[in-house]
Amino acid sequence: MKRKMWGAAIIITVVVLCQGVPSRATDAAAEVVTVDRLATVGESVVLSCNNAAVNASPGVTEWSKDGKLVLRHNSTSTEKFVADSRLAIVNNSALQISNVSGSDEGVYLCNVMPSDIQEQNQHPIKLVLVSGPDAVSINITPAVVLLNGTYYTIQGSEVTYTCSSQSYPAQELSWVFEGLASKPLNVTSGNGTSLSFKKINIIPIDQGNYSCSARNPVSGKTVTSSIAMLVYYRPSRAPRCSSQTGINASDLLLLCSWTGGYPEPTLQWKHDDEETPGDWQPVLSASAANASLDVTMSRTQLHDGQVLKCVGEHPAVLSRMELPCSVKLKAPYPEGEPMITGISKQNVTLTCQDKDARPPPKITWLRGVRQEEIVPSSKYIISQGEAVSTLVITNCSKESDEGFYFCRSENPVGVRELEVHLSIKSSAYNVGGLIGVVLAIVIVGSGGIIGAVVYLNRERIFLGHRVWSEERNDVLMLVDSDDDAPFEDDVSGLTSLTNGNATPVVNDQHTTRDDHEEPQVHDEEPQEKDITDT
Repeated sequence: MKRKMWGAAIIITVVVLCQGVPSRATDAAAEVVTVDRLATVGESVVLSCNNAAVNASPGVTEWSKDGKLVLRHNSTSTEKFVADSRLAIVNNSALQISNVSGSDEGVYLCNVMPSDIQEQNQHPIKLVLVSGPDAVSINITPAVVLLNGTYYTIQGSEVTYTCSSQSYPAQELSWVFEGLASKPLNVTSGNGTSLSFKKINIIPIDQGNYSCSARNPVSGKTVTSSIAMLVYYRPSRAPRCSSQTGINASDLLLLCSWTGGYPEPTLQWKHDDEETPGDWQPVLSASAANASLDVTMSRTQLHDGQVLKCVGEHPAVLSRMELPCSVKLKAPYPEGEPMITGISKQNVTLTCQDKDARPPPKITWLRGVRQEEIVPSSKYIISQGEAVSTLVITNCSKESDEGFYFCRSENPVGVRELEVHLSIKSSAYNVGGLIGVVLAIVIVGSGGIIGAVVYLNRERIFLGHRVWSEERNDVLMLVDSDDDAPFEDDVSGLTSLTNGNATPVVNDQHTTRDDHEEPQVHDEEPQEKDITDT
């Protein structure tokens, strides 16, 4: 039997054969003696001949292996029956095997034939090759091996740990875990060529050193292999990015962060190519394996409406998918009242806002043709809010404060100004304006009152009913109409006021006489009679 096994050991078993009787007998029996001896592959082994008689020099010594004669030795010569230079006789009868290998395993028998010995016992020697373990291999799935040999897996995975080795006889295997802040812990053990265990839903606390040991129970040889395991987990939120004005007003500072994961992600800023939409190019080739990445760009690299995005990659993200966030640049556009009127010796407020510019602009106030920047003081009070700026000019005067003012809004994309003209009026202008307002209110209010009265008395005005009080006794309300027919029944109901007394009005054409007298005909036109006593 041939085996190539390094670090092997050899057990030499010496067996004294007997004839089916107990190991120790009182009659024609022999003793069985077992002698163990260990040796590693490549060393020399000496097998003593236990059949040699005490105080007797052997005449001829023969050694056989597995029943075949391999060597014969006498006092003058040695005869070999196999072509093996590693075999030799030492100390007159012992067999020496140099550079032991797997092919030397078998049963050896020494036979001594002295001329003066009548009887000798047979003492076979069994040479057993003990091998391994030479090395322990470790396999972890699912996991990725880094360049430095460290393994990593993703949080939440179901991970299987397996170690294996070869040994004869069967080896003892054991797994040991040592966390980053814990003592070594025995995980599992067993016999065989391999040993496995699982971790379900692995979490960061499970990262650390995992060791597997293999031990030969006969030789006691032990081999251990260890690996470092890391547990990766992605950040809990998406990347965040923003932009702001740099140290110089014409510089853009891009800020990107993606925190909360392990290990730190890889971040990169990209911009959309104007000539090839959708073709995202790196910004200044800036990239970093860090939780944050800041990049500065100059105004010459920017334009209105430009989109910049920060792309984050993390090994714990499925298929290393990119997760971006983006910012959109917009040039300034200040807004406000272009003409403001102030009152002498009073305060006046100029307001300017730019809510759409990105990044938020810096707003400054200038005045005059030379556009001199206004410095905050007791005269000029400047307040800056979120995209809104106000300039309060205290105790205005026409001579010193009237004129042009400029609201300048600037961000890295560009600069734009809003022109505001301030007119200062005297305080009399203010009083006249107040009087005009009051008069306008009075006129409008009076018109409203009159209109309301007319509306509420519309039937009296247009149908002949009295509008004024009954105390007036010289008013007669008549209704004259060409279409008399519809009012035949109503005319008799009309009355007049004479000296405050109601008098019925008579219609001559429609009044009938009880005695049916013929109407009198007058040659002259009847004189009009005033039906009202004066």
